[in-house]
Amino acid sequence: MTCAFSQAQVINPKRNVAGIKDMSSIGLDVGTTGCKATVINKLGEVVAYAYQNYDLIIPSTGLAELNADIVWDSVKKVLRQVAVEAGGDIEAIAVASFGESFVCLGEKGKTLGNSILFSDIRGTKEIDDILEAIDKKELFDITGMPISSMYTLNKLLWVKQNTSMYDKAKYVMLFGDFITYKLSGLRRIDYSLASRTMMFDYKKKAWASSIMQTFEIDEDKFSSPIASGETIGRLSKSVAEELCLPEHVILVAGGHDQVCAALGAGVLNEGESVDGIGTSECITTIVSNTEDTAYMLEKNFCIEPYVIPDKYVSLAFNPAAGASVNWYKSTIDKERDSEYALTGESIFAAMESECPDEPSSVLMIPYLAGTGTPYMDPSAAGAMLGLNLSTNRGDMYKACLEGICFDIKLNTELLSNIGTNINSLICVGGVSKSDMLMQIKSDIMGIPITRLKVKESGTMGLAMLCFVALGEFKDFEDASKVLVKPEKTFMPNKDKHAKYMDKYTIYKNAYKGLKNIYTVNTEV
Repeated sequence: MTCAFSQAQVINPKRNVAGIKDMSSIGLDVGTTGCKATVINKLGEVVAYAYQNYDLIIPSTGLAELNADIVWDSVKKVLRQVAVEAGGDIEAIAVASFGESFVCLGEKGKTLGNSILFSDIRGTKEIDDILEAIDKKELFDITGMPISSMYTLNKLLWVKQNTSMYDKAKYVMLFGDFITYKLSGLRRIDYSLASRTMMFDYKKKAWASSIMQTFEIDEDKFSSPIASGETIGRLSKSVAEELCLPEHVILVAGGHDQVCAALGAGVLNEGESVDGIGTSECITTIVSNTEDTAYMLEKNFCIEPYVIPDKYVSLAFNPAAGASVNWYKSTIDKERDSEYALTGESIFAAMESECPDEPSSVLMIPYLAGTGTPYMDPSAAGAMLGLNLSTNRGDMYKACLEGICFDIKLNTELLSNIGTNINSLICVGGVSKSDMLMQIKSDIMGIPITRLKVKESGTMGLAMLCFVALGEFKDFEDASKVLVKPEKTFMPNKDKHAKYMDKYTIYKNAYKGLKNIYTVNTEV
């Protein structure tokens, strides 16, 4: 396979600005429904970008799988596309991925079957098996992960008991180290991603041998843990040639997608947080107090190694934040959504234009896919409260936006009880494009909300890891000054904040009341 670059592909008007060498790196972000590759230069400019989606496999209700071979093929497509578009000067690649889901590899690196996603209900019954063998407080103190069916340990126990994949597997990898292995032939996993297995000692930065031995899991099947930002090695010669990349490109250890997004948003100190808003919403914040493990376990807040040595983050999330907004668009406003799709106009702009200026009279409980933190309740259901004959669609749509902000407010309030006071918030992700949502979030939380110019902070974080590893910046603070660029900051309106706090009091009490009335059956 040859890689022919046209003159147009080689010459980029953004190159060598002010005499600065146009060294670039690739941030590769592997998600559950697609992967993206971004070439970023030392000025923080996006030189090339490619995205490739892939389909989830849904065998039946409650089950969700992913074909790792299709993911690898998609990764190759986006890497080759950006390599050709950028036309050279690429020095390093770092990979981020979603957590928990794993790939079983047999001899010669062949995948042995589909991967079970973190959202799959398989592994739920294994919670009892795990807790029979180890106390949940002891498990949390070792791994920093509150017991849940989402983690690798649960899914792996299900696979061991119901299939032959684990016995046949030579290697077991999460998607981040799987892609790294396919690129280089080297088996390395960063600390943050390893922690999502619930089999990693987050303090010792090593596999938790006691847990693995308890459940008869072979540690040798797993990749060697290393710190984010460490150099792994170089691309294999055949892969470099296939992807049109120079052989000297180095692989730098990336991380769990959430921590990479935090780094790319400039989250470096206590009190700083990133809010990634897409289908789900997740706040990643640095935690200084990791000693009150009883409280963190009670509220289901994890302790995860950060990309900065000796710092830790916790995650607070709603699994269906952006999904709630899309649910409203495609259900309550279905007919108009279809009309706007034909004309190419923005249905979201139209819906926002109908919203009242004051807080909505309707209260939305945004648990359309169960809850995330602090309840971790897959059976919880969403609701709209306060409907009457005068309610219009603007009231309901604004209630959807307010509801997801109330849920994040609840989580940040609970995090403050362990000394993690979030004084400002940096928002990234596709849903953050809405000025109305950003202002509502600022008014409800009572803090400044900043949106970044580059919405894909995950790949920016990967670029920062690469540039610091290459010595182009002395540290992450130095890199952040150049690469992290705010677009707009939204300040809270004091009068509206006071009104929202009255509504927030009702919101905090709604979960328990609704739980007593209605829950979703999660049994297959």
